[in-house]
Amino acid sequence: MEELLQQLEKVKYLAITPEQVQWLLDHCRLVVEHDTMVADKIRLLQCGESYVVQEKSDKGEFLARRFATELQARDFVMARMKIYEDMWDGCGCKVYYYE
Repeated sequence: MEELLQQLEKVKYLAITPEQVQWLLDHCRLVVEHDTMVADKIRLLQCGESYVVQEKSDKGEFLARRFATELQARDFVMARMKIYEDMWDGCGCKVYYYE
C-alpha cells in the first residue's frame, strides 16, 4: 500500500491494474461508491491517513488519485457525478480523465 500511495503523491493520477484496484478494495475502507452509469464505478477510499478516488476512464483504464482530505476527495467525486448527470441530460460534455 505504501508504495502505491507514495507513487500517488508524486503524480496527479496513476493508471493502475485491476489487481491493484482489488488490493485497494481489500485493504482500504470504502467511504462511498457511485455507479456512474457511463464509466463503471467511482469510489472514494480511505487508505490510512490518505484518501484515494478510483475511477475507470473512457479508455478502460483504472485510475487512482490521492487527496489529502476527505472533503477534497468528496468534492472531486461529486464534480465527476455532476458531469455524468449532465451527460445523461445530453449536454455534450465529457469527463477529462487525464487532466
